[in-house]
Amino acid sequence: MVTACTAGFAIAESALGGDYDGAMRRIRQGWELTGKSWRLLRSNRVLLRFPVYAALAALAVLVVAILPGLYLIDAGGEPVIGAVVTAIGVYLGAFVGIFFGVALAAAADEVFHGRPATIGDGIRVARSRFGAIAGWAAVSAIVGAALAALQNVRGAGAIIGALIGTAWSLITFLAVPVIALEGTGPLSTLKRSASIFKQRWGAQVTGNVAIGGIVLLAGVLPAIGLIALGVVIWAAGSEAEIAAGAVIVAVGAAVLLVSMVVLRAMHGVFGVALYRFAREGEAIADFTAAELEAAVRAR
Repeated sequence: MVTACTAGFAIAESALGGDYDGAMRRIRQGWELTGKSWRLLRSNRVLLRFPVYAALAALAVLVVAILPGLYLIDAGGEPVIGAVVTAIGVYLGAFVGIFFGVALAAAADEVFHGRPATIGDGIRVARSRFGAIAGWAAVSAIVGAALAALQNVRGAGAIIGALIGTAWSLITFLAVPVIALEGTGPLSTLKRSASIFKQRWGAQVTGNVAIGGIVLLAGVLPAIGLIALGVVIWAAGSEAEIAAGAVIVAVGAAVLLVSMVVLRAMHGVFGVALYRFAREGEAIADFTAAELEAAVRAR
């Protein structure tokens, strides 16, 4: 956690003090990496199915467990039972996300080695890592809940929580490829992911992994804007406005879902490419060594 805090504060320092040219260069590098990741996905569309399955499974968990749990806490008069049901739902949501992430990483690794990848290949690897996935899902859920609670604290708590959260996402970026390709348990996965970063980029890093910016700008942000606009129109009250608002919200939600699926798939394939580069020192697919080296900045 000390390493995470150090990395988090380094990231914040970089964001506040970085030069304009360096920032623009990093944005361009991120867009190039995103474009190459997208071309890889477009030529191997089977990889896009894993995050789709993850999204559907997460939606089922939301409907079956999380929403009923929140209802019991808020309006059902059973806060203890509601908290337990919600906690189970959060864990299951983390589990299905990691399960299909591991399946995606395994299939992407097959593609990188010039072999055809299938849904069955990825699922088979994920099933063989069931225990490791279950353990890492528990760690992810607990850390996520702790960070959410910290960020809800007013003042310095929210800032510290955000910094630690950013650092946590960075040092665990390679966790899923590590589980998929090495089969390590939760604590070993954390140590291994952090160790790979340290060996390749040094003890301190000054920026997040640069990937997915185009999807954020072209998909996620406009989708959020559409949803907000739809809610405003919906709240106006007339039947026509309610109908129009509902349509806009639905379109925004669909765009957001597609964007998140694509973004998750990009992170999956790029994570495997970065893992292979960090371990073996060789670039794979269309990525270059310079691009992969620059994807994470070191002091």
